[in-house]
Amino acid sequence: MRVLLANPGYPQTFWSFDSVLKMIGKRILFPPLGLLTVAALLPENWDVKIRDLTGQDISDEDWRSCDVVMISGMVTQYTGIVELIRESKRKGKSVVVGGPLAFHIPQDMLEFGADIVVRGEVEEGVQMLVEALERGRSGFIIETPPRPDLKHCVPPKYDLLDLDIYETMAIQFSRGCPFRCEFCDITLMFGRSVRTKAPQQVLKELDILYDLGWRKGILFVDDNFIGQPLSAKALLRQLIPWMDERGYPFEFITQASVNLAADPEMLDLMVRAGFFRVFMGIETPDRESLRQAKKFQNTSVDLDQVCETVNRAGLQVIAGCIIGFDNEEPGADQRLIEFANRNHIPEMFVTLLQAGPGTEIWKRLQAEDRLLSTSCDDSFGSQTGLMNFLPTRPMSQIVEEFINIHEVLYERESYLKRTFEHLSRMVPPPVSKGFATPSLLETLAALKVVLRLGVIHSSRWTFWKSLIRGMIKFPKRMGHFFAYCVTLEHYYAYRRTIKDQLTAKLPKIQQEARVRRSVPFQTGQEEKGVGC
Repeated sequence: MRVLLANPGYPQTFWSFDSVLKMIGKRILFPPLGLLTVAALLPENWDVKIRDLTGQDISDEDWRSCDVVMISGMVTQYTGIVELIRESKRKGKSVVVGGPLAFHIPQDMLEFGADIVVRGEVEEGVQMLVEALERGRSGFIIETPPRPDLKHCVPPKYDLLDLDIYETMAIQFSRGCPFRCEFCDITLMFGRSVRTKAPQQVLKELDILYDLGWRKGILFVDDNFIGQPLSAKALLRQLIPWMDERGYPFEFITQASVNLAADPEMLDLMVRAGFFRVFMGIETPDRESLRQAKKFQNTSVDLDQVCETVNRAGLQVIAGCIIGFDNEEPGADQRLIEFANRNHIPEMFVTLLQAGPGTEIWKRLQAEDRLLSTSCDDSFGSQTGLMNFLPTRPMSQIVEEFINIHEVLYERESYLKRTFEHLSRMVPPPVSKGFATPSLLETLAALKVVLRLGVIHSSRWTFWKSLIRGMIKFPKRMGHFFAYCVTLEHYYAYRRTIKDQLTAKLPKIQQEARVRRSVPFQTGQEEKGVGC
């Protein structure tokens, strides 16, 4: 059977970096790891190819030479998934859909035209899928058995990729998270029992990427890399000598919960193994909001101390934050801005609170009759998506604060100051790696940054001061300094996208709220009755 694996495109998001990727000669930030995993599970005699529509097209020859189109994607790829299903059916292809969106709305995927929907983790359902395709069956959902043992997983088919078009590779060590945050769907999809691969499985996958010639960053896509601490440490202890023997060919990025700061051994092992950046779910400095969201692991720690400890150990911190919690006091924007400045965090991934289908917050809001109909579209989970429920304070006020957060945090001078301080307080790298010669396009990107930040824009004094002092204080991290400066161009421009899209969407959702509550709205800060 001839299979085309397709990852649909998606709209502009915080992680798009379209302009940045163009500057450095890349087309796509991360590969579709789920589809690569599916490819490795299909029969060896099947002809399989992959197309990533975030930076590639499906050619006429691709369409002619496939029998089945397999699609996977996140909720933010909603429109792309639906369009790809319909286009595939117009061309007479069988269509299989899986991934997070299909997990949440499998019946909808059938109604859009999919022949088979795979709901859940694919490993235990692939045999059912293969048999269904070979028999020509259609019109049904495969509910996969829960929680496969990752120690039986085969390596993803990285060899199907055109590595040259990607900026960062992806790998998976674990699935699941031990916590129960009300707004998160990770435990819904993967469970609270953290399952991991064996260290040798991960090293084998890294061997594959190394042998294919990859020498750049790798994202561990785990939702909580330290969710099973003993297993994570076992991996890191084997990863350190592997990296050392090869001259540290990769730099690793991952996600972790705030209890990372309470484990000095874990921090030390991660840095020595080549991790340099971690995304942490801070959510909010408001303790009552954390308690309401059942983010109890954050209520028992000093979040300022967490950020400082992790950063000083040698890891760059991206802080994931949310505004719009129930009973949140006005001024959430100022509290998050102060948090970022106080902790010198350059990148703050801030979203409006949204209720994902099936999550605990979804169930609670549904019982309270506060859910709105705008619950599934491309902007879900991104900065351009409004709240999909009636909040406890005026939505216009929350949106205004949300826009202000991005306006202030990604103003050039403020961002550069936080970047310098962030890199300054990190301990010197404990490992020595060879100098990686930047590509011509990477060099040109750095020169463009120097021109824009050092000559054209009013931030020039802050830029030159940070650059010169950085060469003295953290010479081995100057590559990271320039990377921060390059990505600033994306964040600075994305502020306008956020403002324009949210401002355009707000009247429609206000109208829906009026209908639901039958409470007259007023404009601006005088808006009353939303969710009260």
